[in-house]
Amino acid sequence: AANLGQDALRTQLNTALGNKLGHPAEFVKAFDYPMAWLNEDAFTSLHVKEEDAERDVGIAMQQLGMRGYFTRSQLAGGEVPNSEMGRRYLHSYSPQGGWYVMGVPAPYTVGPLNGTDHASPYSYDTHVPLALYGLPFQPGTFRTHSEPVDLAVTLASLLGINAPTHAVGRVLTEALLASHPAENSSNAPARPASGEPSKTGRARPAAAVGGAQ
Repeated sequence: AANLGQDALRTQLNTALGNKLGHPAEFVKAFDYPMAWLNEDAFTSLHVKEEDAERDVGIAMQQLGMRGYFTRSQLAGGEVPNSEMGRRYLHSYSPQGGWYVMGVPAPYTVGPLNGTDHASPYSYDTHVPLALYGLPFQPGTFRTHSEPVDLAVTLASLLGINAPTHAVGRVLTEALLASHPAENSSNAPARPASGEPSKTGRARPAAAVGGAQ
């Protein structure tokens, strides 16, 4: 995997922007690979609007090897490609933090020289196995698509309560048992705590769902 120095990249970005705008300045105040945080004052002093400033930074990032970029302005307006990658970056949008640009790195590229990062959109970096354990779950491995947002609605369904107001996930029905007779009987004995053996001496079943993206 290629490994790139963040300080060196920030210096190169500022040099490229200074040449383009005809005025040297610290246009990029911080670079946390692959994200660039802009110095708003440096741009506004030259009467450059946010949309134009972020686009200029994105173009400079592409010139230094990024596959593409998404600006804060684009994400705020939902202006992303109608694709899985566009959806992922749109879900990463935050109105906090001022002006910024999210770079799309080349595959197998990491930023810090002293470690790794988790900011690429590729499956080797986004796939996280999801394990569910307890009586309500069907034992087995399910290779269907799942996401972290599915946890809230799945647990709400098991508890028989409404999902959170802004929940956007789906209930992971493939991992749930069809029925739970013990839950429907008022005389049923109390369940053992999660992870403890049941009265039959058999461990409670576990389900592993494809992976969170």
